[in-house]
Amino acid sequence: MMDPPTNSLVGPLLTDLYQITMAYAYWRTGQHSKRAHFELFFRKNPFGGSYTIFAGLDEVLKFLSGFKFTAEDIEYLRKTPQLGHCEPAFFDDYLANLDCSDVVVSAMKEGSMAFPRVPLLTVTAPLGIGNLIETTLLTLVNYPSLVATNASRMVVAARGQFWEESSGSSAPVSDKRNLPSGDGTAGSKQMPRKSMQVAEGGQADLARRKPKCVEFGLRRAQGPDGGFSASKYSHIGGFHATSNVLAGKLLGIPIAGTHAHSFVQSYTSLELVKGSKLKNAKGDEMVELLPLVLAYRDEMGWNDTNDGELAAFVGYATAFPGSFLCLVDTYDTLRSGLRNFVCVSLALDDLGYVPRGIRLDSGDLSFLSLECECVFHKMADQHDRPFSMTWTLSPATI
Repeated sequence: MMDPPTNSLVGPLLTDLYQITMAYAYWRTGQHSKRAHFELFFRKNPFGGSYTIFAGLDEVLKFLSGFKFTAEDIEYLRKTPQLGHCEPAFFDDYLANLDCSDVVVSAMKEGSMAFPRVPLLTVTAPLGIGNLIETTLLTLVNYPSLVATNASRMVVAARGQFWEESSGSSAPVSDKRNLPSGDGTAGSKQMPRKSMQVAEGGQADLARRKPKCVEFGLRRAQGPDGGFSASKYSHIGGFHATSNVLAGKLLGIPIAGTHAHSFVQSYTSLELVKGSKLKNAKGDEMVELLPLVLAYRDEMGWNDTNDGELAAFVGYATAFPGSFLCLVDTYDTLRSGLRNFVCVSLALDDLGYVPRGIRLDSGDLSFLSLECECVFHKMADQHDRPFSMTWTLSPATI
């Protein structure tokens, strides 16, 4: 016996009423035992794409394995106005004893690439039970496949799909007016440019970096099950990790997270982190981080950055020095958040810690991601240290 479906709502009653009315008509005319062949397929790839990732098979098999109407289910159906006239034997003899022992399922491997009008799975079963499981199978496959496909498209884009003039999207631009002083490309004319990765070596550079996608969608999901399913099937679609802690526990998916805008806004002064220390990874002594950070801010001439934001970054760095990754767009991404991150990162590097990067989730993500990367390259060249970044993007923006 397999484990039950992940969601306890998945059961025989998770279906459309017409499946039950048809089952009664089949039973009433003696057709319910006639074997039939059902195919689950789709007519068009989602998102205007060229493929679909098949997902949801594991939940389908769990559902079929445990399919059984409870006494409460049958009593509810018996009292339903649309079924009140049905013969008692339909409920007591047929539905009460119905299971999926006569159902045969053939399916492609979960996570496989699928195409329109090619069955994702086929079901050979008696007409009665075949209709009763149809709606449930569709809902267990359609949404998971949609999420897995969208995730796959993002992963593919992150691994090498770049902006082109024919793509229909606006090209990112670089201009001194848009950048912190000294951080951009000189020139008065805005010139479109492609991703820095192309200039650095295209696909070979991407292979070296091995970019990863992380799912942070729980708070925007269609309810708890929508959020849990999205975490699960994004992973099947190729995402590396999720922010969903429950999905991490139940499914073994790596979990990841940084901090929120509210964390940054809760710090209003550098006084809040004075005296905050962390262990020097190159030695044994405890070191106060803020003086090192302020020394770099003075050296860069960036003294007009937001002090509260800088305090938040220092506080977060002392708590998580080995996984320092910051959300930098709470106030001004290029003139404050990015600069504050760089100052804290350089101080952490002095103490033997490797910063993880930055996160963006607002504004023109395409433009900002390229400009932040441009600054990272400049800082890496000046200080001979690596910098990295992460951001929230759609396949088209990537």
